[in-house]
Amino acid sequence: MIHDVKLFLSTVTDEFEPRDKANGVAYRSRLRQICDRPNVTVKVQDDFMAAGVPTLDKLDDYIQTCDAVVHLVGDLTGSMAHPAAVASLLKRYPDLAVRLPALRDSLETGLPELSYTQWEAYLAVLHGKTLIIAKAGEAAPRGKTIPLDDPQRVAQQKHLARLETLGRYVEITFADVNDLAAQVANSALLDLLARAHAQPTEKPNNIPLATLGSLFKGREEFLDTVRNKLRHGGHVSAIVGAQAVHGLGGLGKTRAAVEYALRHADEYSALLFVAADRPETLEKSLADLCGPLVLNLPEQDIKEQSVRYAAVVTWLHKHPGWFLILDNVDDEQAARAVEALLPHLRAGHVLITSRFGEWSGSVERLDLEVLTPEASIDFLRERTKGLRKTEPDDGATVAALVQELDGLPLALEQAAAFLVAKQESFAGYLQRWKAHEQKVRTWHDATRMSYPRSIAVTWDTSFEQLTSSSRALLNMLSWYAPEPIPVTVWQTERAEQAIADGAQLLSPGTEPLDAEDARAGLSRYGLLQWQPDRSAFSVHRLVQEVTRERLTPAEETASLQNGLQVLNNYLSADPPPNDVRSWSRWNPARVHAATLIEHADKSGIAEPTSRLMNELGLLLQSKGLWDEAEKLCRRVLAISEQSYGIEHPTVAICLNNLALLLADTNRLAEAEPLMRRALAIDEQSKGAEHPDIASDLNSLTTLLCATNRLAEAEPLIRRALAIDEQSYGAAHPKIAIRLNNLTTLLCGTNRLAEAEPLMRRSLAIDEQFYGAEHPRVAIDLNNLGLLLKDTNRLAEAEPMLRRALAIDEQSYGAKHPDVARNLNNLALLLQDTNRLAEAEPLIRRALDIWRASLGNEHPNTLTVGRNYDLLLAAMAAGGPAKG
Repeated sequence: MIHDVKLFLSTVTDEFEPRDKANGVAYRSRLRQICDRPNVTVKVQDDFMAAGVPTLDKLDDYIQTCDAVVHLVGDLTGSMAHPAAVASLLKRYPDLAVRLPALRDSLETGLPELSYTQWEAYLAVLHGKTLIIAKAGEAAPRGKTIPLDDPQRVAQQKHLARLETLGRYVEITFADVNDLAAQVANSALLDLLARAHAQPTEKPNNIPLATLGSLFKGREEFLDTVRNKLRHGGHVSAIVGAQAVHGLGGLGKTRAAVEYALRHADEYSALLFVAADRPETLEKSLADLCGPLVLNLPEQDIKEQSVRYAAVVTWLHKHPGWFLILDNVDDEQAARAVEALLPHLRAGHVLITSRFGEWSGSVERLDLEVLTPEASIDFLRERTKGLRKTEPDDGATVAALVQELDGLPLALEQAAAFLVAKQESFAGYLQRWKAHEQKVRTWHDATRMSYPRSIAVTWDTSFEQLTSSSRALLNMLSWYAPEPIPVTVWQTERAEQAIADGAQLLSPGTEPLDAEDARAGLSRYGLLQWQPDRSAFSVHRLVQEVTRERLTPAEETASLQNGLQVLNNYLSADPPPNDVRSWSRWNPARVHAATLIEHADKSGIAEPTSRLMNELGLLLQSKGLWDEAEKLCRRVLAISEQSYGIEHPTVAICLNNLALLLADTNRLAEAEPLMRRALAIDEQSKGAEHPDIASDLNSLTTLLCATNRLAEAEPLIRRALAIDEQSYGAAHPKIAIRLNNLTTLLCGTNRLAEAEPLMRRSLAIDEQFYGAEHPRVAIDLNNLGLLLKDTNRLAEAEPMLRRALAIDEQSYGAKHPDVARNLNNLALLLQDTNRLAEAEPLIRRALDIWRASLGNEHPNTLTVGRNYDLLLAAMAAGGPAKG
């Protein structure tokens, strides 16, 4: 893959590309010669002329997409941008004063009087592009010269000064065209041009925030400390809240870590960000680094999370020089999971953000204090300059305001968002704040709540400005996890209805807004943060906590119930969670399902809690996460028995799911009475020929076969098959499941000739229904491959077993129990063809998977262990293994 490189040459034509070439030097043409090579596109201002007038919008469109801007600065400013063009640009970027604070003074007095060429430099800064600034020396030949006292010279000096406040400096001072060419060719442009011919070398980077630039106040000394500790101390440090504020959130720990990463990006081979507030979140977030937008590893398409996780850890071990942020490690359980990971993270620098302070000696604590009053004032003034109402006593009122806000960056940012959104003055906001402070005192309990009153008051002040729809949405989002929520969850009719219902509860008779407008309202006041690609958004955990604390009992119940219903509706679609085709939807929503279930269960909300709990349990079970799944299965059974009574059909479903999990983990004696009880309930409530009876019979058949009661099992599975054929017809995937279990029984009683056509029929049904790469097809292939092996058709069996293994590795990942089954079966076939050296790593790998997933005493582990011992003995003896 070859990179396309796009460049923009920013020059004043009269000075650096005179139309009368005999009387001037063509600097711009020389630069174009340097850049003239395949896969490089070069544009200049003249390319965007429309009817003789340059269009600022067109320049902006191109610079957004280009890689670098080379900005030649001389004595001439060039043509002034047309006021209409500037107004159009400001309409595109209403927050331009915040993003380019160097232009704030000009924006406050009206439209900035800047030339098109000057704007080109600021657009490069706005869009984060490489900006190479080259200044002509006093004696450098020009196409046009002007007097020393000409206003254009003064304007250019001011222009360079403004760029310096944005962190962009003159890198090149050139004496003539040859000097310019030599210096530019050895600047940052050199690497860009090399990219046009090289393989991709872009630095992995998933940092979720852009730099605050000059708005990042009061932390310079702290960032220097971080650098010294990481460079000259250990390779791992934790940013924690100083004891002065009891380790509370809102200090800006994440922001400090991000700013450090962005400021020192050139020193690292990759910039990586991982959420780590729970052990399961840590594993998921690390596994997600596999993806094409970050590390782009070969394992990225493997659905089994543990495989992608292992691939990322391996990459971190083999690729030194990276920087990794582990974010929000706020309790002991999360901290211990991180510490267990740290021995594998020695090839780079790790910065942990945490409210937890009790770290081992391998992690150096870095206490982060609140902002000083001076830094707080500077932030509020700069963040809101030109965007708030000003009053004569601003100096006194902003000082009083920052005292109330405790120097907490979260409170300061939300106050600034309010000031900008309402165009309020410092005095007006302070008055509002004090009014809410009185109210918040009535419900804020400092001994119980994990956030200071200033956060609560700041939030309460903003909350009053929200529409009822935005308030309703925030109430529901407060019950979700603080991790990113896929925006698609809230793009359904059920979501729109939930917002409307919540808005009516808060303000009866008001016209509700749609979900998009409700989200926009939260974003406007800093209560919701979007992911960079806007595919997901999140709400700060402290905002969630404050939101929940102030809800009335009726609002609490309604918002939790509605938020739960929205996610339940989103996750109700086919295919079910134990089908890998659903995992693209379930994986990013899993943490939110678990969080909502926990809240709802504590609140005594039975439905749809039990249904969502059951679905999450099926997902976890299909991933081989049996411990987590079992807790959910047992809890949903208890809820269903309490809600419906012990003889209800819903209870039968819960009994069957728990029994299957117990059977998977070799607790057959415990599983059997549950299966028989489920069967009895369904027969009593639904009749003997209902399709659910077939599912119950199928489950019981698998258990009877596992305990070698084949004669008892056979009539049950034949009855199940007959019920499903009557209910669904002959080509339904449920028929394939029954056929598979029947053929297993037939093989167990040595009726292979009777089993084979049923196996082939099952394979044909599943390939037709699911497609050729589904795990259900892998089961069919595995069973048919074993039958062919047992009938000595080894050449026909091998490709089927290999195909089954490939499907399951692709679907579940390399460490799933179904993969272990496939590895063992393929290894046994290889032994039968005396390929012992090829079989050994497969069966060893299968044994490792079984030990890790089910322990040393599970029958599958013991069986594969015996197979491995026999293989090793055969290899030592130089002959085939006998088992």
